[in-house]
Formats: sequence, structure tokens, C-alpha cells
Amino acid sequence: MPSGRTHDRLTWIAMPVIGFGVSALAKDWRWGAIASSSFGVGGFLLSPDLDTASLPYYRWGILRGIWHPYQRLFRHRSVWTHGPILGTLIRLVYLGLWFGLGITLLALGIYVTGHLANCLTLVKPLLAGIAGQDWRLFGAIALGLELSALLHIGSDTVVSQWRRWQR
Repeated sequence: MPSGRTHDRLTWIAMPVIGFGVSALAKDWRWGAIASSSFGVGGFLLSPDLDTASLPYYRWGILRGIWHPYQRLFRHRSVWTHGPILGTLIRLVYLGLWFGLGITLLALGIYVTGHLANCLTLVKPLLAGIAGQDWRLFGAIALGLELSALLHIGSDTVVSQWRRWQR
């Protein structure tokens, strides 16, 4: 398998390629910027290697503890972590569960302190804005995240096969 630094280099090299490619296909630089940015997030923070003590895992800093249950739940390089589409989807759902827990605790704190009405007046426009987003935004984000996972999986496969062939 390639080292974490090799995965990082590949991510840096591919980010502008993804950006220019998506920009050309969509005929709009904004979609390329979104896809390229999410590609970087996928490569540097949401890598399939979050199932081990890897560079992406350590990049989470004090929040890296949220990935401990994930590491215990999934074996390294299993279809659940390194599977195309499925691995990315599982990481997003897992992260979403933690986000949901945080939002729930925050809402509970707001409710207990009696500031729920004030908070709802701030949150309603935000939720309406998210609901009214162009579906292509979510498509560009999903494309970038999945392409970063595919690059990671592909480089793992190529290097592993190469090493087997050399034996």
C-alpha cells in the first residue's frame, strides 16, 4: 500500500485536474471549485484509511476520538471502508450521526436555558436556504468525495498488485 504521504501527493496532484475537468464539463468554474474542494476534503480528512491510525485520522486533532468506534467496527481495507460508493456513504453517515448528536446536545442546552424561540428564528432561514439549494451542489460535493476515495482505493490496489508481482 502507498504511504499516507503518497496518498497526500496524489490528492494534491489530482485536485486541480478534478477542478478543471468538472469546470469544463459543467461550463462553470464554480462546480469545478466545489468538486475540487470536496475532493481535497475527501482525500485529507475523509479518507478510506480512517479505519487505522493514519494521517487523515490524526488531522482530526482533538476530534479524532470520534473515529475510534469506526476503527473498532470495521476491519482495515474491508469493503465497508474501501468499497467504492459504499465506503464513502458509510463514512458520511457515520460522521452525520456524530453531527446529529452534537446538534441534539446543543438544542437540548438551548431548550434548557430557555432560548429555543430565539434560536428557531435564526435557524429557520438557514434550513430554508439549504432546502432551496441547487441539486448540482450536492452532486458536485458527492462527486469530489467519491473520486478521492476511488483514487485512494485505486492507488492501494495498484501498489499491492505491483508488490505481489515483484515477489
